[in-house]
Amino acid sequence: MDMKILKEREFPLLKRKRVACMFEFTGPTPSIVQFRDSLSSKLKVDKGLVAIRHVYQRFGKPTAKVIAHIYSDKEYKEKLEKTKKTEKKEVEAAKKAEEEKKKAAEEAKATAEKPKEEVKVAEEKPKEETPKEEVKEDGKETKTEEQKSK
Repeated sequence: MDMKILKEREFPLLKRKRVACMFEFTGPTPSIVQFRDSLSSKLKVDKGLVAIRHVYQRFGKPTAKVIAHIYSDKEYKEKLEKTKKTEKKEVEAAKKAEEEKKKAAEEAKATAEKPKEEVKVAEEKPKEETPKEEVKEDGKETKTEEQKSK
């Protein structure tokens, strides 16, 4: 994506800069997230400080005019900007990925500890053989000595 900055205006009271730029692209129109990533990399700013306000697509042409706010503080951005659905999805996906990593780490620790415990239990309790009943030639069963003592 090629980008040309059309206009830049500073708002010191709101601690932000308003940038209007023209993007040229190939294929379908990029998403807001792609515009934000491209703009932040070109201007060398953190992605979290860029808020895309408007995207004006040119009908039949592979160009779009984008108006964005670039904040100096993340606090001001959170106060003044509404988070878009795509940004919410991105944040939720990142949170889910972190939770999955934590669960995987916990499971790995648990599986590493389980074999040690199982070995200890196996060593402590040796298997006892159950006494079998003796069958005489008559077909009558007789009890073993252990069963008689009970």
